[in-house]
Amino acid sequence: MNKLSGNPKIMKEVNSGLIKQVLKEKTTATRAEIVKYTGISTTTVRTLIEELIIDKEIVSVGYDDSSGGRRAERYALNLRNRFSLSFYMDDRNINYATYNQLGDIVEKKSIKAEGKSIYEFIEDMFKVYKIKAIGIGVSGVVNKGNFFSGRNLNNWSKSNVGEYLSEKYNIPVILENDLNAIALGFSMNYIKEMKEVDINSLNLAYINFTKIGVGAGIIANGKLVRGENNFAGELGFIPIGTEGHLIKVLNNNPDDKSYVKIIAQVIATVNCIINPAFIVVGGDSLRRNLIEDIKEECKTYVPNNINPKIIMSEDSSDDYLDGIAYLTNEAMNSGIKLIKNEIK
Repeated sequence: MNKLSGNPKIMKEVNSGLIKQVLKEKTTATRAEIVKYTGISTTTVRTLIEELIIDKEIVSVGYDDSSGGRRAERYALNLRNRFSLSFYMDDRNINYATYNQLGDIVEKKSIKAEGKSIYEFIEDMFKVYKIKAIGIGVSGVVNKGNFFSGRNLNNWSKSNVGEYLSEKYNIPVILENDLNAIALGFSMNYIKEMKEVDINSLNLAYINFTKIGVGAGIIANGKLVRGENNFAGELGFIPIGTEGHLIKVLNNNPDDKSYVKIIAQVIATVNCIINPAFIVVGGDSLRRNLIEDIKEECKTYVPNNINPKIIMSEDSSDDYLDGIAYLTNEAMNSGIKLIKNEIK
């Protein structure tokens, strides 16, 4: 266990997180077991357990059988007291999921927006759940609770939705670029199917083609790549010869032959920069009927020994929501994520 130092408030949050981590991994535990697994003193564990019970973050689930002495009380996370809310909006729908502290899905739905603002939607969700963290997927560049979006380099609008919600509800609010969330969610779901792939060494790019932009979520050695100004992956602004930026060239509706060449060059460019094992392509404007031609054309630009596996995404909606939910649950359990060693 790493020794941490700092002000009392930080140490209290870290120690509380360690206790909740034990209860998350072990389901239930006694005080003695918590002391053993965390290395926190008996006195501190007793004090923090009392506070966590008062705050309704943990509950008593009864006593162990007596072995001759005083029976030990056993504790568990209060799964009815802490929920995360993750969502994103498309043209017509609000797609959302709520999770408990263990990361289990409580509810997952897509509902008609019908003119409802995200603020009204969130208020409605607070009436049903005790929400302790919110995650929102956005199309744009995220920066410290704000995000910026636009179709050209000189006319971007700013939204402070993250800052506003965090201040209003006094809880963590995570904004994440849509492609970063999709790349993360795809990686998690793909690894469940391909057990030989290790998330910690994963190198992947998820390229999404839409009428309003071309973007990529990038994972290098198991970590999301955001860049200095969170601009990494904004492929729509790649210059293509003298014709302008990539999104402009694609919106000019090139013929199939030209389209195949352009997309193959984009894939080759991404491959040269980050050398991913997988490049996933998707989006509502991708010409899916040309995917095999694109793969063949890529061989023109990429040496055989470093050719990534190209995968076509059929539907990114679940990946999108799963990626946001993962980041939101991390924020809800912020004390837990400070742990570097798994509890044995």
